[in-house]
This record gives sequence, C-alpha cells and structure tokens, in this order.
Amino acid sequence: MKKIIFSVTAVLMFSFAHAQLSNSKWKGKLLGDNPRNVFLDFKKDKLDVIAIYDSSLVESMSLIVEENTFSVKKIEGQSDCDNMSVGKYAFSLQKDVLMIKKLSDDCGDRSSAIDGTKWKRWKDPRIVKVDESILKKYVGVYELDAQHQLSVTLEKDQLFVESATNNIPKTPIYPESATKFYVKIAAVEMDFVKDNNGKVIKLISHEEKDYSLKKIK
Repeated sequence: MKKIIFSVTAVLMFSFAHAQLSNSKWKGKLLGDNPRNVFLDFKKDKLDVIAIYDSSLVESMSLIVEENTFSVKKIEGQSDCDNMSVGKYAFSLQKDVLMIKKLSDDCGDRSSAIDGTKWKRWKDPRIVKVDESILKKYVGVYELDAQHQLSVTLEKDQLFVESATNNIPKTPIYPESATKFYVKIAAVEMDFVKDNNGKVIKLISHEEKDYSLKKIK
C-alpha cells in the first residue's frame, strides 16, 4: 500500500511541476557575454528563447520537467552549446515570478546566461481599435527629467514613441484599451493618465519598476 501511495504522489508531483511550466511564457534578461531581454517560451517538451526586440529565435531546446527541476538540450540556436550537452536547473515559483538556478550544465555559455535569473510571467496583449480622436490627445512630449524625454506622434491612426535623449528609435505602440498601450520591441506597457477634466497629464511606463513621465507639451 505504501508503495502505491508513493507512486501516486510522485506522479502528482510530476504533473503539478509540468503544469506550472508547460505552455507558459516568461519575460526576463539573459546574462553572460551577450545580455539581452528575451522571452522563455515553455512548450510541452520544448523551450524556446525569443529575443524581445525583433522576435528572433535565440535558442530552441528539448525540455524535460521533473518535480521542481528541468533539463534542456540544444536543438538549434546561437549559443556555443553542442547538441549533446544537457543542462539541469532547479526552478521555483512565487506567484508570477520564476527563479532559475543551475544544478549542472557542461555548457558554460548557457549556464552563464540563465543561472540565477528571475523571470516574470507574460501574457501576450490583445490589441484593440481606438478612435483617432482619442489618439490625438496623447500626442506630445513627456518628461521624467531633462535627460529623459519621450515624444509621442500620430501617423495614420498609429501612435509612435521616440526619444533622442535615450536613443529610442521611432517605434509604434499598440492599444490594449483606450488608455493602455503596448511597446512591442521592449515588451513594455504604458498607461496614459488624464485629470478630472479629461486632459492628458502624464504617461506611466511599466518596466522593472514604474516610471511616471509628465506631459510638458
């Protein structure tokens, strides 16, 4: 009887651990020699690492999940790992935060990139249509301080942001609602805020922390 109970418990633990990662997407930053913002896209038996800036594939790996660990092996990608080296990592979940810690990995290029990293659960935004009369109200210049200004422009029903002071090229932003917008190349959301009279007074950029930029023009 004890053997049966232990077997059932092991199966349940595996199922729970696999369910935590399977078909989930996480936003974070690779470390190492080539740091960059990426998504970890966990499938049933595969893990894809996708660059946020241009949606290019950084690495695709086979995936095995066991309890609170997962093992990966390169299928294709940009790392120096060969297709035989297996990396084993422990993971923990606290609400919508994923922590990854190396247990063993012969490929230093991979372990230096993801060991000790923290990831935030990500859901791809649903883009909606917003009337041009509303979009026009957001056009202007927003400022965190003199060294951090952001310009918002409108062209043919499409809003763009850019910043000469922060070297941000002209980039489209996409509406999730009448006030919330998505910056695809950075996987960042921003909210336009109005006062009680309906005048746009600032935008809030939701990054690793929130930044409030006052509308000055």
